[in-house]
Amino acid sequence: MGFKFTKSFRIGKLFRFNKNKKGASISVGGKNVKVTVNDKKKLTASLPGTGISYDTNLGGKKK
Repeated sequence: MGFKFTKSFRIGKLFRFNKNKKGASISVGGKNVKVTVNDKKKLTASLPGTGISYDTNLGGKKK
């Protein structure tokens, strides 16, 4: 197991920009709902603390 490093910037109360070695993502949401779109064109919506989430691909070529 290796170390992971993530750089995160908060933009206002609802937006967060996350950057790590594998890519970047934008998160939108507060305490009740979180929506993330990353560089792999994947959208994740979740309700934190409940275990309920939804993932979908936003398009692009499948490998």
